Amino acid sequence: MIKLNIGKVNKFFLFLGISMFCIFTFTNNTLTAGKAPSLRVGIFLNQNEVNVSGDGSFEIYNLKSNKLISKENNRIVKMISHPKGIKILEKGVYSGPVKVIPVGTTQIMVIVNGQKYRYRGNIEVIYDSVCKKLNVINVIGIEDYLYGVLKKEISPKWPGETLKAQAIAARTFAIFNMNKYIEKGYDLDASTNSQAYGGVNHEDPLTNKAVNATKGKIMVYNGKAINAVYHSDSGGYTANSEDVWGSYLPYLRGVKSTFEELVSPTHHKWDYIISERDLVKKLKKKGYDMNSIIDVELVKDEKTGRVSKLGFVSNNNETDYMEAKEFRNLIGFEVIRSTLFNFEAVRKKSVQKTEQTVREINKNSEQDQSVIEILEQKKDWTIRELLDLMKERKKEKEKEKIENNKQTIYTQLPLIFKISGMGNGHGVGMSQWGAYGMALQGSSYQDILNHYYQGIDIIKKY
Repeated sequence: MIKLNIGKVNKFFLFLGISMFCIFTFTNNTLTAGKAPSLRVGIFLNQNEVNVSGDGSFEIYNLKSNKLISKENNRIVKMISHPKGIKILEKGVYSGPVKVIPVGTTQIMVIVNGQKYRYRGNIEVIYDSVCKKLNVINVIGIEDYLYGVLKKEISPKWPGETLKAQAIAARTFAIFNMNKYIEKGYDLDASTNSQAYGGVNHEDPLTNKAVNATKGKIMVYNGKAINAVYHSDSGGYTANSEDVWGSYLPYLRGVKSTFEELVSPTHHKWDYIISERDLVKKLKKKGYDMNSIIDVELVKDEKTGRVSKLGFVSNNNETDYMEAKEFRNLIGFEVIRSTLFNFEAVRKKSVQKTEQTVREINKNSEQDQSVIEILEQKKDWTIRELLDLMKERKKEKEKEKIENNKQTIYTQLPLIFKISGMGNGHGVGMSQWGAYGMALQGSSYQDILNHYYQGIDIIKKY
């Protein structure tokens, strides 16, 4: 019979329980916190030639064979598109991607048109066999990536809470849109098609501080990262996602935003004039079969006041409709700055002849005065003199009558359309100038994000 020491057994199970709890807690925290992701950012696309260097030592690898091509130190290395891949001068031709890795504290530079652009992380050069061009990819941690985004998207001089809101929005956007262009070899590009990104050249201590202060924080809806789109200026009301992109997202609802009025944004109010002839020409190029436009009908969202569709009415009273976003693209996003606008048809008249000019009226008055003066100057008139004077006056009256009977003739000038709008950008999600105004009123970054993104939670992902 085995004798058990109950005290020791209890202590053993107590120790085991505490150990399991610690292991579980540690594991659970690790899983919950997650790991900061890396991004592949297409910085220079469709290039015939790429020049890379570094402000110190760096290495170049052939990723296909994983072999070192060369070690360099502060030297420019030229890579050229070649029918068989990437030609590195003095080194050879490589079919697979080429990777440039910094050594120590070196930052890699990509030189385009004589301008040096510095980047954190690594650089990959990929050969696109379809278009026979080179694509330059920056492989970088997301937080380092955000350093190069914020100053490109927002002014470092704006309030700290606005910068924090922008940092969280940009981080969330990047995570949601990872793999957007993965078939091309990168996640996001460096343009406003994704988010504007300029690498180290466009970093600023104030925007970097906002990134650090919100490290790992993102917005989620039902536990998943949201598509945290944003724009410059709402013009007074943001847009619903489906009105711009056709898909309904519950967190991207149109909300009132008058905070921009506190900070006087650039292009808050704008006008654009286009002639009927030019508008018809543009519509024809787009495939619309019309020869004239007598009016433009606007289909607007009742709540936001934003235009969703435009109806172009021709002289045979037929109407062709176009989506508002397509119209902005047709005319130009830089002139039709938002979908919050009105259309006014204007047809002015050009006067060809007037009844009497001021000069003619003054001339007649002078003539009348001169006759009176003549009569007063001489008291003794002969009958002949009076008859001649009366005949002269009669001619003047007949001439005056002809002048007064002149008809005014007008010529119709070509029809023009005046477009008057407010705001700047697609209008969905956070208004950057609105966030600026909110911060001036004392709103926190949480207040800003919860206003522009409905029903979201802000969590620390890593």
